[in-house]
Amino acid sequence: MDYIRLENARTDEQREIMQQIAKDNVCPFCSANLAEYHKKDIISEGKYWLLTENQWPYEGAKNHLLAISKEHVESLGDLDPEAGAELFKLFQDAIKEFSIEGGTLALRFGNHSKYASTVRHLHAHLIDPDVNNSEHGGVKFTVSKPATPRK
Repeated sequence: MDYIRLENARTDEQREIMQQIAKDNVCPFCSANLAEYHKKDIISEGKYWLLTENQWPYEGAKNHLLAISKEHVESLGDLDPEAGAELFKLFQDAIKEFSIEGGTLALRFGNHSKYASTVRHLHAHLIDPDVNNSEHGGVKFTVSKPATPRK
């Protein structure tokens, strides 16, 4: 199974680690493998999710947190409905802890080949843009790949 999308890597370091993940043929976000590939501490944990910093935050982000499903799922339909409430609670707590005044929540799901995710394991982003940085050009979060031209 393809657990990662190497073509969606954003940095050379990320690409190198993802190449090793592809060689190892494991899901880097599953609990048995997370510590091997993800070098950021776990901030908090619930029954369904764990919260951590993104190892490769998007350019222009002051804080970029990831909530990673503790179960290997790829689509929202595979989650227990209670997981949604827990996800929002984790993000609410993080917003307080990190004093986030505003930001973005983002979650890609479903057919992995059409979207811009790097890992085929459900995870959600909490992005706090660094709007007080005069060099901040805005955070770019890619949702999908370009559409295939029609013939």
